[in-house]
Parts: sequence; structure tokens; C-alpha cells
Amino acid sequence: MIPIDLSVLFSNLVGLFLLIGVGFFAVRARLLPAESSKPMSTLLMKVTVPATIIHSMLRPFDPGFLRLGISIFLVGAVAFPLFSLLSLGLSRLLRVPQDRRGMWCCCATFCNNGFMGFPVALALFGEEGLTLTVILSIPFNLLMYSVGAKMVCMDLPRDGSARPISWSRAVFSVINLSMAVGLLLYFTQLPLPQAILGPLGYLSDATTPLSMIITGMNLSQGRIGDVLRDRNAFTAAGARLLLFPAVAWALMELVPGLDGLVVGAALINLSMPAPAAATLLGEEYGGHTQMAARTVFLSSLLCIATIPLISLLL
Repeated sequence: MIPIDLSVLFSNLVGLFLLIGVGFFAVRARLLPAESSKPMSTLLMKVTVPATIIHSMLRPFDPGFLRLGISIFLVGAVAFPLFSLLSLGLSRLLRVPQDRRGMWCCCATFCNNGFMGFPVALALFGEEGLTLTVILSIPFNLLMYSVGAKMVCMDLPRDGSARPISWSRAVFSVINLSMAVGLLLYFTQLPLPQAILGPLGYLSDATTPLSMIITGMNLSQGRIGDVLRDRNAFTAAGARLLLFPAVAWALMELVPGLDGLVVGAALINLSMPAPAAATLLGEEYGGHTQMAARTVFLSSLLCIATIPLISLLL
């Protein structure tokens, strides 16, 4: 295991949440319109995050690190399908209403790996941890936009009115394509000219502050009173922040010889709050967007306490 200094972890989380506060108060003080978070999110997910992914892959080829990458990929390939099955059972056990059950499962199963996972991994584990987090997000992206979309569609009337799931979006997303480019550069060790490396580094550096500011802008649009009265949002947030990370940790403990960096990067990433993409999927397929927004809001606020708690397992 890689021990984490809780003071360093808390300091980094506080720093990130101060950036969230910038976005929150920028909207509340009407310095920025709330609607501007959408084009900024597009810039983040289609420009700066792909740049971060490619930039993190520009490292000397190391067979040992390749083994770590395969290990964390397998962790994600096992964890997210397992969380999906567990969430379906939990939603029935907790008697989540039928028209909310699919979105509840989506929010509990998947994590905010792009907006918050990348910055936190970089702050705690450096470039190696970020690269491993990028690899972990490969099964996440494939399943979020396929299985996650299917979950969201569970809430719709079964009259054939639901939009078909876009499998091409799940496979050929900008994030996945940037991963393919990054892996190609890593395995071939093709050198990039400084004219490309410079802007790529600048865009990569912009990902952390931009993602946190956008998160704050999204949080500013929620009503705390409505969230606090929503029992389903609390149970989904609890499963996402505490139960499923604990399950992941227990499973990784059963694997002999699993590298501490893999365990640390995977566990911290799997402890992230519910994904903002759940709201986007709700809008695209007609799912319960209010449920998604409240769970994202609540879990994003609570994670500053739950992530240090989960890190005690390392």
C-alpha cells in the first residue's frame, strides 16, 4: 500500500474546493451566467481533458508501468459491472421509486472521474497516478455511455418512446479517441515537436481549475433545501461515496501482489462523487435529471469528508 498523508490529502481537497467556490460564487454574484457552464463543460471534455490524457501518456516506455496499467484496467473492468449489479439490488431493497430507480443506479455506480478524479489523482499521486487514472477511465467511459444510458432509460415508460442508446458515442467518444492517441504515442515513443508539446501542456494545466470551477457553477444551481429533503439522493450518495469504495477496497485486498499505487489510485478515484454526466444522460434520453442533479450536488459536497475517510483504508 501507498500511505497517504491525511494533512496533504485534506490540503489538496480544500484547495480544489476553493476553486469550486470560485465557480459557485461567480454564478451567485452574477459575474457569470449559470448557462455558461455548458460551453465550458464542452471545452473541458472535448479539449482540455483529452489534452491532459495525451500529455500524461508522454512518458518513457516502461514494461513495469505497463503491468500497472493492465492491473488498474482490470480493476475498473470488474468494479463498474459489479457496482451496477449491486446498485440494482440495493435500489429495490431501499424501495427507490420505479421512475427514479435507473438514475439512482447510474449515480451510485459511476463516479466523477473526469471533473474531479483526474485533478485529485494528479495532486495525490503525481503524473504516474494520473496516467493510471486515465487508464481506469477506459472501462468507465465504455460502460457509462452504454450501461449507464441503459439504466437511465429504465425510468421511462415502456411504450417505445425512449431514444435508442448511442453505442457509437460510447465507443468513439473524444475521451476514448484521445486515450487511443496517448497509448499509440506511449507504445511507439514517437517524439512530438515543442510547438505541439507546449500548447498541449498549457491545455493540460487548465483542466484542474476549469473542472473545479465548472463543478462549482453546477452546484450553485441546486437548492439545498430540496436536496436535504430527498431521501433517494442521500442513499445514492451514500452508496457512491462509502459503500462501493469499501467493496472495491475489500476486493483489491483479495488480489495478491497488487501494487500499492494501483490500489491507491483506483480507490481514491472510485471514491469520487456521482458523475455530472448522469445529468447529461438524463437530458439526452429523457431520464430523471432532477434526481441526478441532486445526487451530484449532495455527493460533491459530502466527498470532502468521505474521501479522507476512505483513504484511511490505504
